Amino acid sequence: MAAAKLWTREELLVAFTLYSQIPFGKLHSKNPDIIHFAKLIGRTPSALAMKLVNLASLDPFITESGRSGLKGASNADRALWQEMSNDTEAFNQQCQLAMEHLGEETVTPELDENPKDFSGSERISTVKTRVDQNLFRKNVLEVYEYRCCVTGLEEPALLVASHILPWSHSIEQRLNPSNGLCLSSLHDKAFDRGLITFDDKLELVLSPQLKKLKSSIYVDNFEKYEGKKLRLPLSYLPNKISLDYHRKYIFSS
Repeated sequence: MAAAKLWTREELLVAFTLYSQIPFGKLHSKNPDIIHFAKLIGRTPSALAMKLVNLASLDPFITESGRSGLKGASNADRALWQEMSNDTEAFNQQCQLAMEHLGEETVTPELDENPKDFSGSERISTVKTRVDQNLFRKNVLEVYEYRCCVTGLEEPALLVASHILPWSHSIEQRLNPSNGLCLSSLHDKAFDRGLITFDDKLELVLSPQLKKLKSSIYVDNFEKYEGKKLRLPLSYLPNKISLDYHRKYIFSS
């Protein structure tokens, strides 16, 4: 029997990129994105899907939730996961190059801070690859069951994994879902600009600037939710210290 073909570093970087974008429940050989990229790297969809599930066994978010991937993660898989943890910027650049070498069209020349929905229902497009941010988004949306924690909006393309502590402020919290909220694009922007926040009871607070508005749009999207508790995640409750920071230094009181 012929020995199994070893995975090259570039193939593994592609696999890591896909893993950061595809939800755990869609890591299977029937996923059209896995089929597409398996063809590009010269692997079978089953082999690529198996590699992605092997990577899941190294993901603390998966293992701490009581789930587990396959137990066949290689030393090369573990080494790359450690690389990602040690030097995220360099790792992102290498993943970007690996995706570009596949000949995929690059959608945007600049970093996409709000990645598209990679639920597996649409073809994955190559954007400026940020494996760390994609992992964060995937995990935050999962614990919030793909619903905005303010409005309950359930369209993934309109949802954002919003950072409580800004991305640049806390390197050690970058991948922690407790530093994230699943918000609609509108509420993410309002949270980022300090127009809304949450108190220590996790209830929505509106800024004085926002409360000056009188339109029905304001009423429907903000006023009706004032004082209501955010929709809680399945796990990884919002970090109260981070929310306190947001109230003190970002919210426009």
